[in-house]
Amino acid sequence: MKKKFLISLILIVFVAVGLIFAKDFINSPNFKEISASINSITSNDYVRIVNIRSGEDMLEPEMLAPISKYFETTCASTADLKLTDITTLFFDPSSVNAWINQSALDYLINLRLAQTNDLRMTNYECNLRISEINDTGDQLEVVVTEDRTVNFAFIPNIDSSSSGIKHTFYLKKDDNGYVIVEHHQEEDYFSMIEKTITDNSGNTKEAPAVLLNQASAVVKDLSLEKKANNASEQKTREANSKNPYDTKSAVSYAMTWINSQGVIRNTDEYGVYDQYDGNCNNYISQCLHAGGIPMDYFGDANTQWKWYDDSINLEETDSGRSPAWAGVDEFYTYASENTGYGLDAIVDDNVFSGSIGDILQFGYNQEWHHSVIITDVIKDANGNMLDYLINSNTTDRINYPASAYGYPEMRLIKIMGWNDNPADPNAGSENEPNTLQNP
Repeated sequence: MKKKFLISLILIVFVAVGLIFAKDFINSPNFKEISASINSITSNDYVRIVNIRSGEDMLEPEMLAPISKYFETTCASTADLKLTDITTLFFDPSSVNAWINQSALDYLINLRLAQTNDLRMTNYECNLRISEINDTGDQLEVVVTEDRTVNFAFIPNIDSSSSGIKHTFYLKKDDNGYVIVEHHQEEDYFSMIEKTITDNSGNTKEAPAVLLNQASAVVKDLSLEKKANNASEQKTREANSKNPYDTKSAVSYAMTWINSQGVIRNTDEYGVYDQYDGNCNNYISQCLHAGGIPMDYFGDANTQWKWYDDSINLEETDSGRSPAWAGVDEFYTYASENTGYGLDAIVDDNVFSGSIGDILQFGYNQEWHHSVIITDVIKDANGNMLDYLINSNTTDRINYPASAYGYPEMRLIKIMGWNDNPADPNAGSENEPNTLQNP
């Protein structure tokens, strides 16, 4: 399959820009500028499926038809990074909600085209669970939970999974059957576009374009930062912490407490915060703790990181929890400001200098919304860093490329290890400071 894909690339590039070697084309800085011209690449080897896992019997076929059509259209468009008009799927193509859906799809496609990696999908399997139906009289509310596994073109042998994506459809019957009145989706890029349009009610048409322009500029700056990192000769980093971070155990925990087909949580040991803007930082905190980073109840609100139970408690005791455990900004503050006992981290290095087990945070407009853990670092044949693979909660993702996120801004928290209890300076490892190899 990979061989056929490369052959197709060579043939199309020959038509578009003249015959060049496939390797030179893929490594060319202009690759993304002409990526739109090769969206028509197809292969009989590709597997592209939209499947109903459960709940199909809850809907009549004519009710299910517009929902299936929505997923078939948007999945294919995202896979090929090809702009597609989806407003025609709506009862009122000129409605604000139809525009939100169109803008979200266009934003994601254009943002991925701006990246240096080829983020088309060779394969995808989109699975749907119909979990709830409410008949309000004039409309039918249908709640669908999606999980998907895809293969991105630049890493075709890696399965990247997302699960727990909630969709809510409102359907109305007309003379031709059921049609979508509104669709809402709980996923980063969709929520971002929905908020942008809602907050700019007097400028709904231009607001998404402004956001895309800002995001594209950020992506360009990040590509330059990645280039600078790859040009750097620095191969090691030295930690001043006395005790090492067990990245293997951290990533093992990250892989244990996530599922490609549905949401799972470690409720036996920790709280769950999906209902409070997301469980992402709670998840990465659990991973770090599994990697040996101890809970830290010393200091004030900015320098505590603990979870003993679900109640906020900033006293210097092993009880309650601190905001840094589950909060994105709060965790970054803790990683930045903590000294002495507990986590030792670096937050001001090149964002592409991270290693397996480090933490990334995503956001836009300098507002940070999401934390993930790095599970792998993808490099090309020359050893140049291409991307991170990450795991996350809310949306739950496994081995997902960082560059495929809808949030354009990214910052790195390097986990160096941890320091001993200030009341017991002789505790912990007697080894020399850690020297950690970059991957």
